[in-house]
Amino acid sequence: MALFPIHKYFIFDGVLKPISAFIPSENNGGVYEVLRIVRGIPLFLEDHLLRLYKSARIAGKPFIYTDLEIRNFLKQLIQENKVSEGNLLISCKTNLKIFFISHNYPSVKMYADGVYCGILKAERENPNAKVFQTEVRTRANEMILNQGFYEVVLIDKLGRITEGSRSNLFFVKGNKIITSPRKEVLLGITRQKTIAIAKRMKFNVEEKIVMQEDLQQFDGVFITGTSAKILPVKQIEKIRFNSQNEIIQKLIKEYDLFIAQYVKNHLNILND
Repeated sequence: MALFPIHKYFIFDGVLKPISAFIPSENNGGVYEVLRIVRGIPLFLEDHLLRLYKSARIAGKPFIYTDLEIRNFLKQLIQENKVSEGNLLISCKTNLKIFFISHNYPSVKMYADGVYCGILKAERENPNAKVFQTEVRTRANEMILNQGFYEVVLIDKLGRITEGSRSNLFFVKGNKIITSPRKEVLLGITRQKTIAIAKRMKFNVEEKIVMQEDLQQFDGVFITGTSAKILPVKQIEKIRFNSQNEIIQKLIKEYDLFIAQYVKNHLNILND
């Protein structure tokens, strides 16, 4: 699965290059991170870098660049491209590549009305590692494109709901928020922040297996991810949910405030 840069420049093994010099290559098996840039600040960069190094260890991929080097590459790329909003990809299979990629952020209407999701029977290998897995990604993309889904929900051979193809899943029942056990899914950065915020708001958060056959019992469902942030789901296949669920809408507002404070704090650091 080859990905292509947008804007003027990309980083290749630590060197800034024009995108005319970019040579697409197969990424399957390589480790990667996607970061959201807000006002020139990479959101939760420290968390993304920790996960990148962890993914490399799990996948057995040597990673020779230091935390400081990656930070400097990102700063250079943001400045040289003169881009303050968007998504950046850090990937490494054989070579380190960092570049801006196309993004599709949810609309205001999607946050209010929720999104439509499908079901894909598939499992990711090494779920705790963020590794390119072409087969699952390709099947998910085909469903999203051909059937009009925003996201597809992955269900394993035992009928257990694990995660989205590019997101984590949460289920709301009364005052309880349920999500898959950490060993079963990619430990999304937005997932981690959402759980912390929910607990701080005194909501009951539980990690447990949810079966496909039990979907109808939930009051609300939402997904989390770098681009999606916290996004309500109005329907999974034929099963409908309340996208205006009070808990979900409170979490959306609190997460946006959390991002705003993070950006403000890091802008202050840059300006000191």
